[in-house]
Amino acid sequence: MDLPTEEEKVSSGDFRQMKEFVHNQLIFSTENDPDGNRMRWYPWHSADYRFIHTLNVIDISTKIAEKESANIDLVRVSALFHDIAKFSSSQKTHAQDGANIALKHLTENFNFSENFNNTVHQIISNHVYSGPLNDLSIESQCLIEADMIDKIGANGCSLLLLRMGYESRHPWESSKNLQKVITRGKETLSKVVSDTAYSICYQRLQRTIWLKEWLDDEISTTSDMYSE
Repeated sequence: MDLPTEEEKVSSGDFRQMKEFVHNQLIFSTENDPDGNRMRWYPWHSADYRFIHTLNVIDISTKIAEKESANIDLVRVSALFHDIAKFSSSQKTHAQDGANIALKHLTENFNFSENFNNTVHQIISNHVYSGPLNDLSIESQCLIEADMIDKIGANGCSLLLLRMGYESRHPWESSKNLQKVITRGKETLSKVVSDTAYSICYQRLQRTIWLKEWLDDEISTTSDMYSE
């Protein structure tokens, strides 16, 4: 893969324009879906929630890219567009459809090389890859690792607890559900390949374990009263 030249560096203005496009596209795809869809069962599965997730993934993937000597511009642009088709496509096709949207937007609105645009397309297409990450480019690894990591740790716990509140679930079920975040964290830890991603993932997993331990200590009597 040929990396972008200095002339292809993504400026802050370029990236700001891309962010506006992605956010607007997410809003448009939800507002024009009268029947609702699988990502709108809960309030945080909205255009704004999906955009916040995107910003998180940009931040995490950039940290990984910086430490692992990946091409930061390729990683950031790919992270920005990776879920742009989350609402307008099925889960099975959203990566490929999002890659196509990104390629079209980059080609029509910027002066990056064909190689740069095609590489972004490939990275986005790869972000749902479930095989060994070592089979992919370091830039694809950065995006996949960041996408998995955002779902664990304090952020993963808060989303799960928000869901419990929306469903009017009992507080004493929290510990059982936090265990799901811990399980996901352990699975993510076994999948990431870069030292940087492993370090971030390990830290987030520990935060979840500590939260569950504190919660168990405080609600043990209550949970015993309602156990079957």
